[in-house]
Amino acid sequence: MILISVIAVLALALFCFIRITGHSGAYAVVSVEGEEIKRLPLYEDAYYTIEGVGGCNHLVIENGSAYLSDADCPDKLCVKMGRISKKGQSIICLPHKVVISITGGETDEVDVMVK
Repeated sequence: MILISVIAVLALALFCFIRITGHSGAYAVVSVEGEEIKRLPLYEDAYYTIEGVGGCNHLVIENGSAYLSDADCPDKLCVKMGRISKKGQSIICLPHKVVISITGGETDEVDVMVK
């Protein structure tokens, strides 16, 4: 019984350590006019200015999520979209043709195709 308890405690401690220190592997991919210009890890807090078509957007990455803090487009709908952090979510600024999307890792290429 003691051996099982010790193994359970060690497993829980290892799980917590990996969970706290591990990186999520998620990236914010910034595209302008359909062309990828940056791939930014969500585990590093940062601030970027994105030069879009006819204006700029201010991207903030903090606490594992990305959002636009400001933009000089007329409607600012992209700023109102809020934070994104899960694979498949995106922020789009139509006037500047900027898209910020979350991917799950280095690339989203297909590894293997099975028929």
